[in-house]
Amino acid sequence: MEWEPSDLPENNVTDVHPLRELGLLLVGIGGATIVLTLVLAFFIDGVVRFLPAEWEARAFSGLWEELDPVSDDRQGASQELLDRLSLHWQENPYQLRLFVIDAPEPNAFALPGGAIGVTRGLLDDVESENELAFVLAHELGHFERRHHLRGLSRSLALGLVFGAATGGSSGTLLTEWVSNVTQLGFAREHELEADRFGLGLVVAEYGHTGGAADFFEKLPETGAGAIHRMAAWLATHPVSPERIAALKRVARQEGWRRHGELTPLYLNAEPR
Repeated sequence: MEWEPSDLPENNVTDVHPLRELGLLLVGIGGATIVLTLVLAFFIDGVVRFLPAEWEARAFSGLWEELDPVSDDRQGASQELLDRLSLHWQENPYQLRLFVIDAPEPNAFALPGGAIGVTRGLLDDVESENELAFVLAHELGHFERRHHLRGLSRSLALGLVFGAATGGSSGTLLTEWVSNVTQLGFAREHELEADRFGLGLVVAEYGHTGGAADFFEKLPETGAGAIHRMAAWLATHPVSPERIAALKRVARQEGWRRHGELTPLYLNAEPR
């Protein structure tokens, strides 16, 4: 019997459409990038939790000065309140500093090294010492959980992975968008953790949680319906109604008194 070879195809081209191959390739690269980013982020996250606060303070010394703090007569009293609250955090390793930023929007933030910034807009809006105390205690919660360093570690991991994936073009819109969206879940979780810790400091100082949610109750609503839900998902900070409900839930779980006499605000001096 004579063997006859089968006919070979005219060309060595796959039957799969090129666009489908490209799509599968992009999906594979994207999946591998996400996995690598998460692994690297959690690894760095675990490391930074154990960095000494003294090292952190040295590494980031002078960072707050770049935000151009201003002289304000209310800074001393605010620092005093911050120091009182920190006494209830027995493991506090930081030398805390408070500074005022000349901005009309009410805001406060924690910076690596133990610095807390508050805006003039926030000092103008608070109506009781309890209200301001919770805002400052919340920022102490970020320090207690090392959120500021953990956020930097995740940003570093994202930058390394996407920089490698794009050949160093980490400034692309795609990289920036993925980086922001990836960190949103972490940020929301961090805010709620800081709220819980801060509420405990307020209870330790005043014996109740009264006034703690006042700052959030005065914030404007984000929206309604589907728009509101989308804003709630995208917002770094949880929207006010959800945050207030979480604070009340924590107070119930811990058995803390939710109402009590509010301490009058001592920030009577006019800003310079």
